[in-house]
This record gives sequence, C-alpha cells and structure tokens, in this order.
Amino acid sequence: MAKTKKCEHCGKDINVSYKVCPLCGGHQGETTAPAPPVCPRCKAPLTTSVINDEEYNVCPSCSGMWLDRVKFHRATTEYDVFKKTDFKDEYKKEPLRESVEYIPCVRCGKLMNRKNFNRISGVMIDECGRHGVWLDSGEFERIRHFIADGGLQRSQDKEIETNRLKIEEVAMEQQDTAFLLKILHFWKFKRWIFS
Repeated sequence: MAKTKKCEHCGKDINVSYKVCPLCGGHQGETTAPAPPVCPRCKAPLTTSVINDEEYNVCPSCSGMWLDRVKFHRATTEYDVFKKTDFKDEYKKEPLRESVEYIPCVRCGKLMNRKNFNRISGVMIDECGRHGVWLDSGEFERIRHFIADGGLQRSQDKEIETNRLKIEEVAMEQQDTAFLLKILHFWKFKRWIFS
C-alpha cells in the first residue's frame, strides 16, 4: 500500500509523492508565504507592471519578466495574441546567444530549464516546471510576434510531419518483421513433415 499524508489544505489522505492534491487542487509543501520576487539576473526586486491589461512582475533594471504558468499559457495563446497585437512585418528568428547561463526560479530558487519556445521559435526561455517562466528583455514581444506570424501553426505542422515519418518508419519495421517471420516459417522442419 502506498504511503499517505494529510493534504495541507483540505486534510484528506493523499499519496506522499503528490505535489498537488487531486481532491482540492492545493499545492503541497508551499504553506509558507512566498518571498517577494527578486530578479534572478540582477537581484533587484521585481515590480508589478500592467502589459496588455495583465499584471506581470517586471525587473526595473534589466526589463526581465516573470510569468506564472497560468499567465504564461494565457499570454501565449493565439486568441490573446491576435486580440492585442498588430505585427506588420514577418517574424525573423534571431541567432542564439553563445553564453548559456542557468538562472534560479523566482519562487523556489532551484535552477530553471532552458528551452526553445515551441521548439522552432529561436526564443530561449527559462522555465521552472512548478512555478513559471522567466523571460529576458524583449523575449515576451518576440514570442508574441512569433505566434502572430503563424509560428504555432508551423510548429504543429512540423510535429505532424515528424509523427508521419515515425509512423512510416514503424510500418517499414513491421513489414520487415512480417517478411522475416514468413521466411522462418517456410524453413520450419514441422512444415515439411506434416504437409
């Protein structure tokens, strides 16, 4: 039987490995009030700014931006981008910076993962799996420009093509296996005796 513990929010028994209670949705292990957010690059306290009718934590010195997971997802939907932007020119992927620096999460202090937004945008974002995303100066606008220029559609098309190639590869392997089984069955000793 799995080990259980009491949920910190609703008091029900849940598995000890759960980070979020499946019954009430409360996050486990985060009972202390979060510290005021600090910029992971220049260590300045983040201020609240309103951009496109949404409040974001922005660094006043380096213009970096912290977005919680829900806000990042909402800000990078096609609906939100098309509703609030009017990019005229075509999106151009910029070359990646040569220096790679992993920075700590604004909320938990653990090092965040770096990833290319939507795998093809060329915008390297720093993401904490539990809390949110850190965007350096200009990355928010570049992501929204990428989406407005049809980047999500291109990303989906690329993923569909990759999946199609994988399916073709599996089909070829299956045909090779079926052919090999026919050959092996043809040379079976029992087949020659009992036929």
